[in-house]
Amino acid sequence: MLKEVGASGQISLGKKYAGRLYEVVIHDDDRFELLPMKVVPQSRPLATQRIQPVSTPGGWVPPGGYTQCTQWALDNREALTAYAAQIEEEGTAAEQLERYLSQQSRPEQST
Repeated sequence: MLKEVGASGQISLGKKYAGRLYEVVIHDDDRFELLPMKVVPQSRPLATQRIQPVSTPGGWVPPGGYTQCTQWALDNREALTAYAAQIEEEGTAAEQLERYLSQQSRPEQST
């Protein structure tokens, strides 16, 4: 498509492209490239949001201070406790992988 730059330096692409955002790339040889872009609004940080505290039986609150997650943690406390016990017994995934790799690198001993 051939477009002429107007006296004010603007190019009209037509109503089909109205309201869209483009990144304009200007190349060394004076070529212009229009790249369609999407704007993603930045969410407000959690600290500025008003969060209602969740009443916690026995005063138990998950560590980390993530108030929004407290109700979920309370609802899943039994599973979280079981998972923590499993990690205590078997180690983290990283620790398990480290043990596995160290066993793989040792030559098997025959008796």
